[in-house]
Amino acid sequence: MAYKKQIVVKGKPNQPKTVVKPELLNQSQNKKNRIYILFALFATLLVYSGSLNNELIKNWDDGGYISEHKLVQKINTENVKEIFSVYYKGNYHPLTTMMYAFEYSVVGEKPFLYHLNNLLIHLINVLLVFIFIKWLTKKPEIAFITALLFGIHPMHVESVAWISERKDVLYTFFFLGSILYYMKYLSSTDKKSKYFILSVIAFLLSSLSKSAAVTLPVVLLLIDYYLKRKWSGKALVDKIPFFLISLSFGIAAIFSQKSAGAIQDLNPLFSIFERLMLASYATMMYLVKLFVPINLSAMYPYPDRVAGSLPLIYKIAPIVVIGVAFLVFLSRKYGRDVLFGALFFIITISLVLQILPVGGAILAERYTYVPYIGLFMIIGKGYSFLSNNKQSFFKSLKILYLALLIIMAVGFSVMSFNRIKIWKNGEILFTDMIRIYPNLPFAYNNRGYLYFNFLKNYDKAILDYSKCISLDSTFHRAYSNRGVLYYNLAENEKKSGKITSQVKLDSIYNLALLDFNSALKYRADNTDALIGRANTYSTLKKFDLSLEDYNKYLLLEPKHAKAYLWRGTAYTNLGKYSEAFKDFNKCLELSPDDDNAFFWRGLAYYHMKDYKAAIIDLNTSLELNSKQIEPYSWRGLAKYNLKQYEESISDYTKAIELNPNDAASFVNRSISYNELKNYKQAFKDICSAGDMAYPLNKDYFMKLKANSGN
Repeated sequence: MAYKKQIVVKGKPNQPKTVVKPELLNQSQNKKNRIYILFALFATLLVYSGSLNNELIKNWDDGGYISEHKLVQKINTENVKEIFSVYYKGNYHPLTTMMYAFEYSVVGEKPFLYHLNNLLIHLINVLLVFIFIKWLTKKPEIAFITALLFGIHPMHVESVAWISERKDVLYTFFFLGSILYYMKYLSSTDKKSKYFILSVIAFLLSSLSKSAAVTLPVVLLLIDYYLKRKWSGKALVDKIPFFLISLSFGIAAIFSQKSAGAIQDLNPLFSIFERLMLASYATMMYLVKLFVPINLSAMYPYPDRVAGSLPLIYKIAPIVVIGVAFLVFLSRKYGRDVLFGALFFIITISLVLQILPVGGAILAERYTYVPYIGLFMIIGKGYSFLSNNKQSFFKSLKILYLALLIIMAVGFSVMSFNRIKIWKNGEILFTDMIRIYPNLPFAYNNRGYLYFNFLKNYDKAILDYSKCISLDSTFHRAYSNRGVLYYNLAENEKKSGKITSQVKLDSIYNLALLDFNSALKYRADNTDALIGRANTYSTLKKFDLSLEDYNKYLLLEPKHAKAYLWRGTAYTNLGKYSEAFKDFNKCLELSPDDDNAFFWRGLAYYHMKDYKAAIIDLNTSLELNSKQIEPYSWRGLAKYNLKQYEESISDYTKAIELNPNDAASFVNRSISYNELKNYKQAFKDICSAGDMAYPLNKDYFMKLKANSGN
């Protein structure tokens, strides 16, 4: 009969010994684990429930990734191929983009599903963090504290409450999955190859979600160290697939950032030594905000110099970081936990410490999403250490430590709950950013963009753009944005009839030109300024000047269908019809249902006296958009030239129905009636045009008057 092992727990003297069966101990431990997990998940869900009511941040990346991203708005083979083969806005995260595409196919731009998925993935990540730390330390208490703090910390709000940071939560999901499969690979005696392959696949998916995943191979080496895996050739060889993937996506990340100009040359601004101070400051602030997450902001700008040098805090930062690093080094005498947690933090955050400057911020809250796991683990280890020490002094410290943990958890929960409200929409977010950094040009520009493009509050938008420019006279985006605003303001005033004076309209168009010129002075490849100035020149009938800008713009944006249409329109107005046809055809190749392209090509055919071809294109234009007026008028003219007088009268009548003040159509219909010798109706129409102050041909009017008997 096999011997069944039992665990014996000694009782007090003269008392019977207690025997505990292993299966009962495991059941108790599993129950405790479930309680820990459920509590961490419930607390996280409670804190983030408000994020489900948040909107898209359209004046930041949510607009670019969803509202304005054509590839996510239609799932087809061509779009999927492009998603996986091109950079977009300085990033390469095709798996994240594909998830947006699936969501868009279900709900369009309605934000609830996007926020729900962010939250669900975050909750799964809380669970994975618990499992990871539990497997690593064998201590459920450490795993619980780590998972709870990961779930509720205010520095993680940005990663979860901002739809654009789907890449953060998604890459973390696969990142942790890869770690767990790797640990299964190390601990298993069978199916090792299966777990290894799954780990590699999960890492690949993580890298396809966000390039920050490239630090994983070094993390795996760190796990080897913590688990005391023997250093051997095999331990290094099994990292080769991970390092190859890491190298590939690392190179792709550098090229993608360069393609958007996100990698900055700080040499003119900061020396190498100063950049190390900036990196030290960022590291120090990440540590400070771990415990005191106050004055949070969606943007942390680089510092201004004081008397030609960085502020004192930046000079102190390297000393602080070196001091903390020394303490961490000393901790190795007492175990590997603190060293592991600190190295996990520094490895996973190293790429965003701005030694290689990416973007315009010295630090960002979203960058802590994975790195803080290591620091949270150290906090959890502190509690475990005090719990395992039975001396009365340490028991007292344990009570104090537990009280601090509870205060921390409650405080972080409240702060995160309130911070989520700041991410409600773009206006609240950027107003909060301006509150913290009142001299931050970027914040005014982005809030102005929201006021103009989405809230249609032109006055507030002009104030914000102007404030941005007053703070930074070289901020080319603010100039181009304000120029677009002025152009649209003039167009709207013209259409509404509020401003009828061409002099006043031209003055607004000229304000737009001034801004576009300023934008291009500071950034010659500002595409918004190029296309804006081209359209403004066309509106002012300076077509030769507009062509120069259209040509430059299309070299930078060769797939912008409307730009070909607009350049084709300029060519048409200059009588260069062969060039115009090429542009209209290119526009229709890129956008086959563009009714304006058919209209303008029809107009070009008309001027070439190919009236039958003109009618075909004008027919198509009206099939695509029957509420237009001009295609009816021009089709009427084409039919008139083909001597189809009755058909032309029908088109003019339709144009007049759509716009009773269309004096030109009254004149043209009069001419067609005259050809049919219906002089009374012809005279009636010419009188209607005269009543609208339309300049009439006196000879035609008098002859028609005589023929009609009036």
